Amino acid sequence: MEQNIDDGSDVSSPAGVDLASAEAWDDVECRPSSGSGTLARVGRVMLLVGSSDPAAVAPLLGQAELVAANGGQGRQLARGYALLLGTTTVDTPDFVALAPHDTGLALIVQGDATVTVNGTEYSGRESLAWVEKLVPWPITSLEAKVDGAAVPSAHLRLGAGVIAAGGFTLGVRAPSEEGLEVPRALEVPAPVAPADPAPAPAPEPAPAPVLAKAVAEPAPAPVAPAPPAAAPVAEPAPAAAAPVLAKPAVDRPAPAPLEDHIGGFDSVLLRDLEDEAPTPLPIIGDERDVAPSEEHGEHPEHVRGVYCKNRHFNDPRQLFCGICGINMVQQTPVLVDGVRPPLGVIVLDDGAVFQLDSDYLLGRDPGSDERVRSGEVRGVPIQDTSNQISRVHARLELRGWDVVLIDNASTNGTYLNLPQSPGWQRMQSGGSHVLVQGTRVRIGHRTLAYNSHAGQ
Repeated sequence: MEQNIDDGSDVSSPAGVDLASAEAWDDVECRPSSGSGTLARVGRVMLLVGSSDPAAVAPLLGQAELVAANGGQGRQLARGYALLLGTTTVDTPDFVALAPHDTGLALIVQGDATVTVNGTEYSGRESLAWVEKLVPWPITSLEAKVDGAAVPSAHLRLGAGVIAAGGFTLGVRAPSEEGLEVPRALEVPAPVAPADPAPAPAPEPAPAPVLAKAVAEPAPAPVAPAPPAAAPVAEPAPAAAAPVLAKPAVDRPAPAPLEDHIGGFDSVLLRDLEDEAPTPLPIIGDERDVAPSEEHGEHPEHVRGVYCKNRHFNDPRQLFCGICGINMVQQTPVLVDGVRPPLGVIVLDDGAVFQLDSDYLLGRDPGSDERVRSGEVRGVPIQDTSNQISRVHARLELRGWDVVLIDNASTNGTYLNLPQSPGWQRMQSGGSHVLVQGTRVRIGHRTLAYNSHAGQ
């Protein structure tokens, strides 16, 4: 949060902006208002929720983080929240969500929340469901509220993060303003070695004994003890500081990251391959001769999704079909029930590949868990000579269209390396994280990567 001290007065009208394109959205200034709601700025997504209950805010904030991780596209924002509202079984608090698009600003409003853009108010209070809108550029004014008593403040700024607020307005960031800004990405700080202690002040130089000798004859007796005070000059100062400098820095116990080993790739020309006539497929004369498919298991899970023009079932938040790659942006999404396809694969560092069509337990001995023995979930044994992997270390759960990694309160922890992130982050014990395309996971000294159909 940036906080600039102006005259301390409040303003009652929306701040003026001049947003002519999606690129200008990143430099816009968010000015929060006091209130009983929750305001979040995650990447290119702004979310205002009319509740401060963590259980009610968490699903909406998780959706904002997912959209921000995929680039913060406006159309994906509307589709993601529409899917969340269409599939949830609990009451969702009033909220406003915003994200830029190439042709305008995408917004979705639920309940009594209001957002006023360029003088036009949008609200879900008179709608049977929710309101979606793509307001074309330019944007000259914007104000959002979930608390009728919210009044924008003249000296508060939100750069990134989550705070308590009842509304917000947009303004232009002044280059000359000085303030404290919350970093856009919160990362675990690396351990820092203690600073070297300041060297002790050197005692008076050696001329003191010479002066004492010259003054010894005419001066009174009290002056004579001065030379013993300068005697410590003979001891070198670095000797006393050496034990402090030699003390090793204390660091948190964490397994050292392993370098990725990528095997070579050999290319060949198709004409160099031996021509072998493929075996023709058998002709089916009766549909009763076709065995039932086990692609989706005995009990396939039905989810809400959309079909592309080629009739492939997809996550409604995706802009391109995960099967044929056709663009679905211009297609009007129609949510229907369907069998959920596999959500991608998990690739271990030894080349083993596991298709994500069911839940998995990862660990040294996942077969010891009753859920694996009963067939409820599948087990993936992961061996490591470092003995840092628990018997049931972590699990992968399929929730709707998301793949969620959950740490099973492991002893040595589960680490994540997010796309475009320079380092590893340790998950909270028992915590969960929605995986995105390209996320890497470290368990002990073993790593695995998540690849989704959306990244193909």
